[in-house]
Amino acid sequence: MDCLKGKTAVVTGASSGIGRQTAIKLAEEGCRVVIAARRSDKLDETAAKMPQNAECLAVQADITNQSDVRALFDAAVQRFGSLDILVNNAGRGLKADIADIQLEDWQKTLDVNLTGVFLCSREALRIMKKRGINGKIITVSSMIGLLPAPGFAAYGASKHGVTGFMWSLYWEAKSSGIKTASIYPARVDTEFFDSHGYDERPSKGQMLSARDIAEHVAAAASGSFLRTAGVVLRNCIKRIKGYFSLLLS
Repeated sequence: MDCLKGKTAVVTGASSGIGRQTAIKLAEEGCRVVIAARRSDKLDETAAKMPQNAECLAVQADITNQSDVRALFDAAVQRFGSLDILVNNAGRGLKADIADIQLEDWQKTLDVNLTGVFLCSREALRIMKKRGINGKIITVSSMIGLLPAPGFAAYGASKHGVTGFMWSLYWEAKSSGIKTASIYPARVDTEFFDSHGYDERPSKGQMLSARDIAEHVAAAASGSFLRTAGVVLRNCIKRIKGYFSLLLS
């Protein structure tokens, strides 16, 4: 993917799991990577795992905070002079029956999963348009954003919201040469999966890895799955015993 060399990418939720592996993969492909998350200690761990000689900037940021988001993108442009790729990856899980969901938990889930995507995408779009950059805005969503499931009302509502938002972004951004993609993983073997109250854990062979998702984020960033017009919907990662992921651009 030589076309990624020298490109500047911002990856949110880069403190672990898919975000960490995505940052590493993009750096391996020659990107200058800005990694963002709330926990600075975990960001330091990600930075330590980056390829030797990788250009990496770690920025502590809360993507639900408008000032933090602006500071994140200002830091990226100030350090590397450009912004070519945004990977919206930060997320919050919540598994609970509707009758048991507290308003605070509902709101926080929407703030992180939906408002955070809006704030980061808006900032990236403004920069790309102002500078005439034919960039890529990629969001790692969830199959729950396409297929509802019991116990995931808050999470599903936030991810369905992301689906609607990314469709609008696609139509608004394409006239400026900016391409978009959404990736909808099913079950992924990450700390996120372990920490959000899932009752049943599939075997390793039934799950995707964070690296699987990272490789296809990189493919999307390189343009492999993107088109200047139209919609592409495909089983782009792999099918494992009924669990699969889709990419929509």
